[in-house]
Amino acid sequence: MCMERRKVKSAGLFMASLLLASGLLAACSSKSGEEGKTDSGAKPSIKFLLSHTLAKYAMQYKSDDDMYTKELSRLSGYDLHFEFLGHGTDFTQQMTVRFASKDMADVVRTDSILSSMHPGAVEQGVFTDLTPLIEKYGQNLKKKIPQSAWDSPKVSKDGKIYGIPYLSAVPAYRVIYIRQDWLDKLNMPQPKTLDDYLKFFEAVKTQDMNGNGDPNDEYGFYVRENLDYSDLFFKEFGVHPGEWVYRDGQFQPGMIQPEIKEGLKFWKNLYEKGYVNSNLFTNKSADWRAGIKQGKGGMWMHDVPNYAEDWQPSLFVNEKNVKVAMLEGPEGPKGKGLTPENDQVNYVRVVPSSSKNAENVIKFLDWAVSNEAAEKFFAYGIEGHNYKLENGKVKFDATAKENLENDASQQFRTVISMLKDGRLEPLVLEVDPNAELLKNGLKAANNSIYKNEAMYMPNLEALTTRPELGIGSGTLFLDMFAKVITGKLDLDTGFENFVAEWKKRGGDQAIKEATEWYKKKNNIK
Repeated sequence: MCMERRKVKSAGLFMASLLLASGLLAACSSKSGEEGKTDSGAKPSIKFLLSHTLAKYAMQYKSDDDMYTKELSRLSGYDLHFEFLGHGTDFTQQMTVRFASKDMADVVRTDSILSSMHPGAVEQGVFTDLTPLIEKYGQNLKKKIPQSAWDSPKVSKDGKIYGIPYLSAVPAYRVIYIRQDWLDKLNMPQPKTLDDYLKFFEAVKTQDMNGNGDPNDEYGFYVRENLDYSDLFFKEFGVHPGEWVYRDGQFQPGMIQPEIKEGLKFWKNLYEKGYVNSNLFTNKSADWRAGIKQGKGGMWMHDVPNYAEDWQPSLFVNEKNVKVAMLEGPEGPKGKGLTPENDQVNYVRVVPSSSKNAENVIKFLDWAVSNEAAEKFFAYGIEGHNYKLENGKVKFDATAKENLENDASQQFRTVISMLKDGRLEPLVLEVDPNAELLKNGLKAANNSIYKNEAMYMPNLEALTTRPELGIGSGTLFLDMFAKVITGKLDLDTGFENFVAEWKKRGGDQAIKEATEWYKKKNNIK
């Protein structure tokens, strides 16, 4: 009997020792960086529903057995699953169906909590109120994401946070690209004022800069259709067509302000003198890029991150010693600026109220924006595959097959990056051979931001079914612009008729809505 008791007691002590040992092992495992593991050792599962953003790697994504998904799961201690839908209009259509059928995930991408993909979602309780969870588990998220993004109506409503912002790479990255080798050949300094640009345009037009024997196939400013990435020479005269300004007790669009006529006059001069390409109204994106690379453009507008894929010298055709620079917007008599002040929200990730994983989602995202291993992963990918360490320094070759083929580096820098578009992060720039040029470009872009009083203005009801009242393709403004600068309409008469037609078609109602919003926001009676 005593022997039996001793056996039972020994067995009990043995089991207790095992339990104690396993608890210590679990504690050690938790400290190893696998923050997501539960007490039982199982990894919490989180499912993402995102866009492939036209990145080839994500477009070909087949399963979560993918190396980058597995590596991020390993580093974080969470069992991550990704599903990628289309991009642009395709994504909008697909997500409209998903929201209607309630076929969701734990984390879902949308352009805004007020998106037309899910009308009334906030009011209907479709999204989880993340405010208390962020306060408890997301302090690093709060630190890393600027307040302007949290305050955006794309993210919050009535003081409650319903989405996590995914940020653009930087507050601004649009710049003036210019052929620095042409400036050097002309012995001209980099232009700063409108007069400087006109002198450069005249030289380009007369000096056969590409050296092909035809002095008439180069243009000082190479313009893309519908003024896309070409909406220059308006803000310099006081107002941009796309901004809104408070005047005479009303919040009004820039496109109907009298200063626009000065911009039209400047553009008319550019067109008449041949300083801009004559096909500026039909010059589609692919043709626009090709023309510049063929030596037809002395200056154009684009984004800093596009340098490597679009504008590095090796991409130019039959052009030797190509060198480009990135400049701030030109100084005009009444201002300058290329990019309106913005909330930096690229898109928003929401957690449907049907998900039971909201707490784990916030914990994971907080880890992803603050952990050193995560930061290195989102910058360089997987050690031994995308990069290697030599004497403690990262060796990353952007042209290597592992990083270039199928846009592989975009997968970890943008598509599954959790905080922002990571292509211009400090760690990335450290290993970029063009770092100095890119940093100068970012500085120029940042110096070209102008104040945006309409930054948080919601979509105006009066404009939702009237696309012709905007500034892009098929609009009253662009039609007037084209006819005025080509001489088919008198400048003063054409502009005044445009303003009258714009107001009659619904513009007056839009101004009324905008003014009510602006006065309420700024406590104006």
